[in-house]
Amino acid sequence: MKCNIKGRCITSIIVVCLLSMTILASSATAGALASGAAATAASSAKAAAVEFAEDNKGITVDIAKSLWGYAEIGLDEYKSYVKARDVLAGAGFAIRQSVADIPTCLVATWGSGQPVLGIYEDIDALPGVGHACGHNLNTAAGVVAAMAIKSAMESYQIPGTIKVFLNPAEEVWDVAPLVAAAGYYDDVDVLLSFHAGTDNTSEFGSTMAMDHVEYKFKGKAAHASAAPEKGLSALDAVEIMNIAVNFLREHLIQEMRIHYVITDGGAAPNIVPATAASRYFIRAPKYPDVAYARKRIDDCAKAAALATGTELEIGFSSGIYNKVPNKSLALLAIDAIKSVGPAEFTGAQIAQMEALGISGTPDKGIKEPTGSQSFGSNPIGDVTWKTPSTTLGIATWAPGTAGHSVEAAAQSGAVYGLEGAVQASKALAAMGIELLTNPESLAAVKSEFAERMKGMPPYEGKAMIPEVAYPEAPGFTVSAVDGTVSVKAAETAFAEAAGDVIIISSMQGGELAAYTVSAATAQPEYSFKIQGGVSAGQRLKVTFVDASNDNDAWFYGYVHAQ
Repeated sequence: MKCNIKGRCITSIIVVCLLSMTILASSATAGALASGAAATAASSAKAAAVEFAEDNKGITVDIAKSLWGYAEIGLDEYKSYVKARDVLAGAGFAIRQSVADIPTCLVATWGSGQPVLGIYEDIDALPGVGHACGHNLNTAAGVVAAMAIKSAMESYQIPGTIKVFLNPAEEVWDVAPLVAAAGYYDDVDVLLSFHAGTDNTSEFGSTMAMDHVEYKFKGKAAHASAAPEKGLSALDAVEIMNIAVNFLREHLIQEMRIHYVITDGGAAPNIVPATAASRYFIRAPKYPDVAYARKRIDDCAKAAALATGTELEIGFSSGIYNKVPNKSLALLAIDAIKSVGPAEFTGAQIAQMEALGISGTPDKGIKEPTGSQSFGSNPIGDVTWKTPSTTLGIATWAPGTAGHSVEAAAQSGAVYGLEGAVQASKALAAMGIELLTNPESLAAVKSEFAERMKGMPPYEGKAMIPEVAYPEAPGFTVSAVDGTVSVKAAETAFAEAAGDVIIISSMQGGELAAYTVSAATAQPEYSFKIQGGVSAGQRLKVTFVDASNDNDAWFYGYVHAQ
């Protein structure tokens, strides 16, 4: 019998092909099953995070109402800071205090490795009107969202890190850029935030970059009528500078915005002003345009000084960048809002708000992001040069409510704002889990960010906060007569206990006194001395070391010797 080698080979090839196809099909099926299982687990984790936020809405309400009651303005948010800090610490987050040397600024971290999910919160109120921007709601929602995401990550073994950024003084000073310049956002893959308002939407627009500059002129005083020829008018320099800038506007881009006030115009009409000053805001959609205009405006100031024989000093100078939008992230925020829905209100709750003089109920519609250009500026712009970011909005105020109004403040502390913050915590939690569990979603966000940053100049932090902006450290006074440091425990933002240490140091960092609290001295009022004394007006640094918390050191603030 002859052996048909060729036939056997063909048969073998067919068998091998069939086996290969079977293996490939099995692999594809296994891959699909694995992918499906992962999607199911991600969906379950998202539902668990949302459920956690609902179950713990009492924490959201408590934080929001507490901060609303404190109504602390920029850099003086000590009670608000401690409230949010202690909730995060109690939930297992590691706390980094006095970030960027700002007493009421912190970063709370939990987890390890990538991806790193950031949550950003403003905590300050507005002078005179309280939480009319709803920052009490922003903080409450962000804190509980971080806790909800952490809970789901633990339950479903989701890898990654959560970083919560507590940002003070958003309304009055540029703190977020200082934190960005210090590198705290460098490892963040994506940053989420929530802001109170009248709409259920997300942010896909940009803001204006801005320089904030003070120009000071020094001349020579003289009698304005009897001897004007002996004077050099600093006010003339201010006015000539302003005129030159107004002529300059024609030669700058259409979107440029320049506005100023005269902060020092002299003491009396019959005195040639020896000093005068003006403060400028210089804005444009992108920072390079601001930098160009700033140089031209500086030249106007120099020319004015030359023309009047006065001396020019460029005083306070701070800058913030435009916001870099991210459509991919904004659309994910819309998906998250749709998944949890806007806040719902009962008839009794609506009646409660009507009794406060509020008519209408927060909008239930969801608006798609438009990507429009805002002509305002926001310090978070600097952060968006570091990492992709968006802000989602849940309606917390009735339609037509103006931000920074007494009506907005009232709703931020009542049921409309509180229920809105609860829904916002759920939306943030759902969005956070989506980004942590869906590599494709995160990759799309990061890819868009990389594309938008092409050709942009390197980020350089330009913000600063002047010394005069900081309040005195609560509860502390220092005598310039004998160096006595007096502490009123009821006014401090920390609870002294035996073993805690209070350190007084110079602005250069040299330790001047270290006082250890004992059971006997932990009284309503106590004092200790700085050996060698201090001079009147000397600015000192106060640090509190908490013995019960692994000797954690909190740079508490500044105090001037009196």
